[in-house]
Amino acid sequence: MIRLTPHGPWKALALIAFAAASIPAQEFGTVAKSDGGSLLRCTIPQVGRLGDGRLFAVFGGTSKEVKHGRIFGAFSSDGAKTWSKPRLLVEDPPFTTGDPNMLVDGNTVWVFATRVKTPNDIKKASTLMIKSVDNGATWSQPKELFIPRQYTPGKQHNGIKLRDGTYAMGISWDLWAEKNMNARTEGEMDLASGLLLSTDGDNWTLHGELHAPVHDKVRPGHTNGLAEPSIVQLENGEIYMVLRHGSTHHYEARSKDGGLTWSKPRPSSLTGSNTPTALWRLEGQANEIVAVWNSNPLQRWPLVTALSKDGGRTWSKPRMLSNLGRQASYPGLTQLRDGTIVAVWQEATEDGGRDIRYAKFTREWLVSY
Repeated sequence: MIRLTPHGPWKALALIAFAAASIPAQEFGTVAKSDGGSLLRCTIPQVGRLGDGRLFAVFGGTSKEVKHGRIFGAFSSDGAKTWSKPRLLVEDPPFTTGDPNMLVDGNTVWVFATRVKTPNDIKKASTLMIKSVDNGATWSQPKELFIPRQYTPGKQHNGIKLRDGTYAMGISWDLWAEKNMNARTEGEMDLASGLLLSTDGDNWTLHGELHAPVHDKVRPGHTNGLAEPSIVQLENGEIYMVLRHGSTHHYEARSKDGGLTWSKPRPSSLTGSNTPTALWRLEGQANEIVAVWNSNPLQRWPLVTALSKDGGRTWSKPRMLSNLGRQASYPGLTQLRDGTIVAVWQEATEDGGRDIRYAKFTREWLVSY
């Protein structure tokens, strides 16, 4: 979420049933639940598979008592069926920390979080990092990464390891802040995106500047430009990126040189607006990608998923993950060792809280209708 602030109330819609799964049955559940108080809103999650096979989820958390946002983590040892009690990972009062993501390489996992003032004035954002070399048992103290931009949200999708061993992670920044003029609202922001590259996971360099004006903004509060990039690398080395845009479609771009230069961003075939898309290249598959995104240009529901067999050029018919008539957004993706796909997302509750939800499904289920 660009401003690290909650959105307003959601208009109730009639309940639409989940699409029936044929082979095999889907599994839905909760990673972290709003308790109405100390963890009122669980926000913007990501999920990864650790070197020991367990799942690890990171997410932001706000409460009625604590005015600043914090970062929490939870573990699952049984393939997402049950999760540990949320553990506080990053707190930096009076600043708010949110929009977490991670990078996993064997037993090492890095967690990154965006830090802003409380309340956020959209002038300055920095990135904090913590690191574990023992699958999340112990963690380093937070370290601030150097990123040569002023207001840098939009790195909440997981980093990946490229074929040459380089680490890569998407990032966004507000162009007004670069001119020492801050936007007053999210709808005034004008965002560009690029790629952070690293050889050690601790030090990163910024490459590229992708931007596409919004000429057909569908809501006044939607951001301008491109934000919150998600990436995968295909078998031929090409990096495929999908970005949030304020028009009726998510945007896409491709790099053939390891993220140094990019094709001109253009609308993708994925319908939706002002929300991010999660991407995951299926393990053992050359060019098969799973996407999870909001397919409605006007609302942050429904949340759907589809499979591309050709590196993001065409997609299967979307299957439903959540459509309760209230926000279900900011997805993350990973795979279990047996190939099962795991998606997580934030979902608004009827009483104004937010839960972190998950779904498990297979490639066969994605293409079974």
